[in-house]
Order: sequence, then structure tokens, then C-alpha cells
Amino acid sequence: MTKSIPTKFRAIIVGAGPVGLYLAHALSRANVDYVVLEQYDSVHRFQGAGILLYPHTLRLLDQIGLYEKAEKDFTITHTQIDLLTSNDPVTKSTPFWSMLGKQHAYPMAGLSRGQLIALLYENLPEKATRVKTGAAVLDIEAQEKGVKVRLRDGSIEEGSILIGVDGVYSKTRQILLQQLAQTPPDTWPMTATYQGLYGCFHSCHGFEPGTFYQSRGSGIVLQMLVGADKGYFAILRPISPTTESKRYTSEDRDRLAEELADIMVGPGVRFQDIWCLTDKESAAMVNQEEGYCDKWYHERVVLAGDAVHKATSATGLGVNTGINSAAALANELYRTLCSEPDPSTRAIEDAFARYQQIRTPEASRFHTIGRRHIRGVTWETWADWLFDRFVNPWIGVGKIVGIIGKLIQRGQILEYVPFTDREVRVPWKNRPTA
Repeated sequence: MTKSIPTKFRAIIVGAGPVGLYLAHALSRANVDYVVLEQYDSVHRFQGAGILLYPHTLRLLDQIGLYEKAEKDFTITHTQIDLLTSNDPVTKSTPFWSMLGKQHAYPMAGLSRGQLIALLYENLPEKATRVKTGAAVLDIEAQEKGVKVRLRDGSIEEGSILIGVDGVYSKTRQILLQQLAQTPPDTWPMTATYQGLYGCFHSCHGFEPGTFYQSRGSGIVLQMLVGADKGYFAILRPISPTTESKRYTSEDRDRLAEELADIMVGPGVRFQDIWCLTDKESAAMVNQEEGYCDKWYHERVVLAGDAVHKATSATGLGVNTGINSAAALANELYRTLCSEPDPSTRAIEDAFARYQQIRTPEASRFHTIGRRHIRGVTWETWADWLFDRFVNPWIGVGKIVGIIGKLIQRGQILEYVPFTDREVRVPWKNRPTA
């Protein structure tokens, strides 16, 4: 049974994206007092492409009672089809996603970022008082027994710890590195190396629902997941590396779409055929950053998600890695509070150190996989082109499923929340102790 945590301990979560909201659920299940600070005026932000949830992440949602509530929004993914951006021929077709799903007893599920946020937010207990919008962080002050956060509106939030899950341009990380940990000001771990165009379109041109298309070429890759009545796409191409945050206009987006009109997205279908069916209100053009932060915490401040490790969306692993990190962090906090109800800064740092040690192997591995994959499918070098065109089509899908499966089976679980696992072919490494 989950123990009651003293109410004097309070966590401040900065960021109400999928990772921050999942962490709120995890702390709620641990009976830990918390507040979520979101800089925007609304939690519901629907821009962007679809999200692909892997089995280990669906298991975490199942544990907190959200899997069945989300199923109606899922596009279950079973087949991957690879083709070239310049012409029709399919270079490879495999049941990769269905094999991976069957191995772990959960499917590969696609849905929009907005649907995932709505799922987590609408089912969060006491959400009206726990989540504060329009709450942008200006400064963080470290204290002997906690942290004091000054917000843009002049208000103050005080807590025992602060958890920054505020994305790739994390204000929390900036303050942690430059002010609290005294890191040189020119240290910036995230660099935008690719540019992305994302969107959701309706009517699927007769595509087989649940198929993931990946159209690759020199300097570009288009990925598309289609469901019964709608589909999600993402187009990535390399840009000159930059650490500056860039906002694109709808005119920028439309010009890029016109430039890419003739690339193939599926057999007999060009991008212009789906762009005309795309919801322009939710379509977005953004830079895609990559980076890995060696310093995840300092005293009572800790980071998670894109704030510490970021790859492009090409593998779909970003939000999955972040949510699993949130579960690991919640476990370490729960253990610490059970043994030391009013933990010292040293005890908090020890918990954060264990969290980083637990998550580093998977996070760094997925980060490396992400970097290699995007460069391979956009043919960054002649060796990438050679491998993708003439070696990759002959690699057995079972081998790839085995490699990814070994990483998935190490997925996290909330140790303090009772849960009965499904029968699986590949046993999970982590199980609840409650």
C-alpha cells in the first residue's frame, strides 16, 4: 500500500506538457503535494504532429488507469513501408510495429500531442488547483530547506524541490546551469540541426489504416502514420546548426509546403495531395533540436524530458523516454520520503543522483539511436546512402525488433502503485513492489 507522505513536502513542476502532466499523476499516486506551473495561458496546445507511444509507455498509462480511456483515440500501428521521395517503388515493407507490440503485450499507438495532453490533464485529480497557467518562471532561489520561484506576474511559489520539464529551451535548465551550478554561460547543450513541418490531415486516400510510411531521400525524410479517417505527417530536413530559438510564420510554413509539394509520401501519392487536406490551424513548422545534458540536477532542482535529452522526432522516442524518466524520478522521491519525511538537501541530491544513474543508459542510448537514424534516412553521407539503399532492405525485421525490444523491456514502472501485468513474450525487468 502507498504510504502517506507528509504534507509539508511540496514539489514544483515547471511545464505542463505530456512529461510534466504524467509526473503530476505519479506524484499524486504517491500522495506527494505538488503544483504544476505552465507558462502559456492554456494547457491545451494542439500544434504539432502525431505522437507514437511505445509499449513501455502504454504500460505506464495502464498502471494509472488511463490506457482504456485513451484507446478510442489510438491509431494502432502494424506495418512499416519504406519508399523514396523521388519515385514510387517501395524499398521495404515489414510488420515491424505489430511484431514489437505483440512481443510486449501493448500495441504501437499513434495519437496527437493534443490528445495525449488532454488525456493526462482531464484525468488529473484536483487539476483546477494543481495546475497554474500563465505562470512563467523568472528566477529560482535556492534555500536551505527548499526553493523559491519568482514568476513573471510577480507572484512567488515555494516548495521543497523544483522539477524542470519545460522543454528544449528550458528556463529551469538555464538557471540551474548558469546560476545555481555556476556553469559557464556559453554552455548550451541543445543545437537545432533539422527543420520540421508537421500536421494532421483528414481522408486517407485509401491507405491501409495503421501503416507507417517513411519516404527517404537526399537531405529529407517524410514520415506518415495513417488511421481510418485521418493521418499525421512529419517532414524533416537538415539546416545550418543554430542554438537560437526560431519561430516560423504561417507564410514560412506554406512556402515550405509548396517547395516540398512533389515529394512522394506513399505509393502514387505526393505531398501536395495530403497538404490540401491538412488542418492548417494545427500544422506547424519548427526547428528540431538535438542535445544531451550531462548535469541533470543541482541541490533541490532537477530536470527531465527534453530539458536534458533531445533528439529529432524521427524515431518517436522523445516523449516515451521523458515519461519513463518521470516514473523513475517519482520512484526515487517516494523512496526518499518514506525513509526521511523531511529530507535534507543531501538526501534530495542523492535521490536525484540515483535517478540520473538509472536513466542515463536508456536516455543516452535512445539519443544515439535518434542521431544515427535521422542522418541515415536523410543520407547525410555517401555511406548513409549506400547503407539505406542497398543494405537496410535486406536486414531482417526480427533483428531490429530484438534490439529495440531489449530496450523496451527495461521500461520503468511506478514501484508504489499496485498493478497486474499482462502476459508478455519478453518479461519486463521492472515490476511494482506494492
